[in-house]
This record gives sequence, C-alpha cells and structure tokens, in this order.
Amino acid sequence: MSARGCISRTPPQMKGWHEEYVLSDTSPCGLRYVVSGLPSVVAGCPIEITWPHDKSMAQHCIWPRNYHVPVIVDWEGTDLGGFTHWDMQLETVPAGVIREILIEHAERAQQIELLEQHLEQQQLEVA
Repeated sequence: MSARGCISRTPPQMKGWHEEYVLSDTSPCGLRYVVSGLPSVVAGCPIEITWPHDKSMAQHCIWPRNYHVPVIVDWEGTDLGGFTHWDMQLETVPAGVIREILIEHAERAQQIELLEQHLEQQQLEVA
C-alpha cells in the first residue's frame, strides 16, 4: 500500500479506531497511532501550534492538548482495467472525539468480559 492508497480488486478493509489508535498518558493529545500492534508516534497535529512559547510556559499546558487527527472515512476507487486504484478519503477529527470513542469501546469490552465470566460461572454452578 502506498501513502495515497493501494491497487486491488476490492477496497482496503476499514479498521476500527480501537485498532488504529491507543490511549496514551505520555502523548500530549492523549493518543498514539498503533503500528504493527504496538503504540507508536503521537497521533495528529496540535491546533495551537504556537503555545507554549518556552519550557517555563509548558507547565501551564492542560493535558491532553487540543489536537486534530486525520482519519480514513472511506476509499474512492479508480478503475484501471481489471484492478482498481483506491485513494483514502480523509476527514479531520478532534483527538478528544477519538479518545471518547476509545474509552467507550474499552468500557464495552470490559462489560462484555464481565458478562461472559458471569455466564461461565453460572454454567459451572448448574453443572
């Protein structure tokens, strides 16, 4: 896959945001990209690029900072005669929105796990 897209018969798979990003306390925006299953670089770009002006002002920054993140929302195909060139369709999303979605996903995953444990325990008690 190239930086702009890929060439195939079908569009690339859309990944869930929980597969693309991870919450991070060490990132100024609270997010990092996931690369090969591991947290990588800080996700997105800061909206306030001029503040803090120096290290003394950095202690007054509110974390997580206000960042925006380009996300893939769709793929647009161009027919190449038997194959299709797929270009990413990007949209800019506030990092806070992605953080909220990741937190909700983690909470749901935890609820599902607890429910599965409860059902498993009930099945053992019945048997």
